[in-house]
Amino acid sequence: MPCTIRDVAKKAKVSVATVSKALNGYQDVSEETKKYIQDIANELNYVPNASARNLSAKNIKNVAIIASGLIQEDQIDEFAMALIKGAYKYISKLDMTIAMYSITSEDQDKKSFDQFCKEYSLSGALIMGLKTTDNYYKNLQQSKIPYVTIDVKVDSEVGSSVLTDDEKAFEEITQYVIDKNHKDLILVYGRKSALVTLNREKGFKNALQRNNIDFENVTKIYSEFFEEEAYSKVKELLIEEGKNLGTVFVCMSDLMAFGTIRAIKECGYKIPEDFSVTGYDGMSFIKYVEPNITTINQNMTQKGYEAARLLSDMIENNSESKSINVDYQFIKGNSVKNL
Repeated sequence: MPCTIRDVAKKAKVSVATVSKALNGYQDVSEETKKYIQDIANELNYVPNASARNLSAKNIKNVAIIASGLIQEDQIDEFAMALIKGAYKYISKLDMTIAMYSITSEDQDKKSFDQFCKEYSLSGALIMGLKTTDNYYKNLQQSKIPYVTIDVKVDSEVGSSVLTDDEKAFEEITQYVIDKNHKDLILVYGRKSALVTLNREKGFKNALQRNNIDFENVTKIYSEFFEEEAYSKVKELLIEEGKNLGTVFVCMSDLMAFGTIRAIKECGYKIPEDFSVTGYDGMSFIKYVEPNITTINQNMTQKGYEAARLLSDMIENNSESKSINVDYQFIKGNSVKNL
């Protein structure tokens, strides 16, 4: 049977609390006592539980990535992994531990953000996948625990955010297709309740207005950022309308662009000869798609890194909340034809 902290305390003839303090470097335990207890722990081959050690050590902070909707939406897995990679890259240099928790919108109705953090002894959290209809979007404004939101801004004294300038980026990619002489645009929307959708729509409208194109004449397809939904809806419209549908699909995500490309090819059309397509996100799979998709790379790993940096600064230095934009890259593929 593995040795427990109680076994160490019994052999050393001290309390469990004293053993815990000695092994976690507390200042109110003498160096002589620390060495005495450490020697006994070594003799008994005692290995402290990592979770218990982190919870009791004053110099270690526990933080987390809280991902809303991760289980329900497989397509954000790559985003989550990129964010984790960036966050770990920063956190690994500090005296902090980081975990990841997946929650649903229903979970948020049962337990507030502050209650969640207290239950898991979190000093702060990075939050991704948050929708404007989520309960956390509302109660974060009253939170007392530092947090950083990804791709959505929630104003409070302890909250920061890491964003992409979606309006500017989407305006840029829309202007690009217009400069290629496309006037009959098809907009493939993301989730209506997502702020990124609203901001990308603004950018789209800005480009149209500058070029005297009526937004009301644009064909609109709503697919909630889902590849299969984009695929089925685009295919249905192509069967009904054919090439009368428009000349270019401007998609709010790479996954929806991929679904759109599948539908176009299955209907017997070619890209970009018959229809042009643009994406958004910069997901890794696009390099294997033929033709290469013109898209926006959001730099999700850098977002995770910057989010961890902001959170650490708020926890360790009580820094003020702030919102920062991570630079994006316009990637010109060969999926847009010059008319």
